[in-house]
Amino acid sequence: MSGRRTLVYFDQTQNERGRLDSTYSDLAKLLKDNDYDVEAYTEFMILPKNLENAKVMVLGCPNSSKVRQAEIDTLKKFVKQGGGLFLLSLSGGDRGLMNNMSKISKLFGITFENTAVKDDRNNAGLPTMPLIDSFTNHPLTSDIKDILLPSACTLKVTEKASIVAKTSETADPPSQPVIAAAQFGKGRVVCVGTYEIFRRGGGFKHKGNKKLALNSFRWLCGITLDVPVDEEEPEEKIVTSRKKASQKGEVASKEMEQTLRRLVNAVFDLQKDIGKLGPQITSVEKNVESLRDQFQDFAEKTQDQLGVMIPSRQFQSEEENKAEELEKDIKSLQSELKSVEQLKDHIDQRHSSGAMSRETFDEQAEKLEQRAENLVKKILKKEKELEALLQ
Repeated sequence: MSGRRTLVYFDQTQNERGRLDSTYSDLAKLLKDNDYDVEAYTEFMILPKNLENAKVMVLGCPNSSKVRQAEIDTLKKFVKQGGGLFLLSLSGGDRGLMNNMSKISKLFGITFENTAVKDDRNNAGLPTMPLIDSFTNHPLTSDIKDILLPSACTLKVTEKASIVAKTSETADPPSQPVIAAAQFGKGRVVCVGTYEIFRRGGGFKHKGNKKLALNSFRWLCGITLDVPVDEEEPEEKIVTSRKKASQKGEVASKEMEQTLRRLVNAVFDLQKDIGKLGPQITSVEKNVESLRDQFQDFAEKTQDQLGVMIPSRQFQSEEENKAEELEKDIKSLQSELKSVEQLKDHIDQRHSSGAMSRETFDEQAEKLEQRAENLVKKILKKEKELEALLQ
């Protein structure tokens, strides 16, 4: 892991419907584009030692599976010490899904109820796809007009928690909580009545749902967000063509910054993947070396006993193999360093031209500079190893 981005785990041990490789793939992409490390949690149990580096744990609608008491205790401690917990259910709540999510959420004053929200008037084409615009003043709903909430259950919220969003007065059931949040110890919890709010091809197509996702994860990470306030419409709006052009320029600049951010994040993702492959490659190399030694021994015995010539010497020695690998590693590291230097030049040009904000420039420049320094150190180390091997 790069160590520079916030780690978010999506639990995959409880037969969740919200899965990173399918239903939540678009959500995962959005989070990665915004500097989160997103990974599936696949250990047999949720253990404290496995959550040490994580900032948020997501349980996206466990299906016919119940979290063990020891795991519930772990999650409670995780939140109390500053972690973020995101719980998402579906219509029918615990009873309909045959899970025990409420056993976790009740610790923070929230319960998933055995209900199915419908709204014949305010919906996106079907009564089971209600549009929600009844919000309380909370950071989660900042800059959101409405959200799409397919196949949701309602929530029961005590004084320990805060109601974030309710169904409309025309809904069934009317004016009931569907999103709630709580603060516990140093951490935070968000509960939503449906995992489909972020499902690819479903609720996640709605603009407000994407904004809610970003707001939620930032809040769960402890980032302070502005609470939405009601703003009065000005009596007269005068927008000149110059202002419009400026706004278009700002939009284009933001798009460029986002593209550059994705590119930089891709570098760190690649670094993480390479790190995982390292032990596997080492294991394969050891097996190949062992087979080479066995074959050479067999070849020499065959020559002595049968007089059959087997060209065993054509196989490289261990030192020769290592030298060849070091040369490849050095070339690869030099190529990566060149790419990082090109990125540094690019963001420097954008900042100099005024197309990139100082804050964004400093952030990206610091990441790339540190990466470049690490690459130089690795190259020097590999070159010394190669030099010592060839002496």
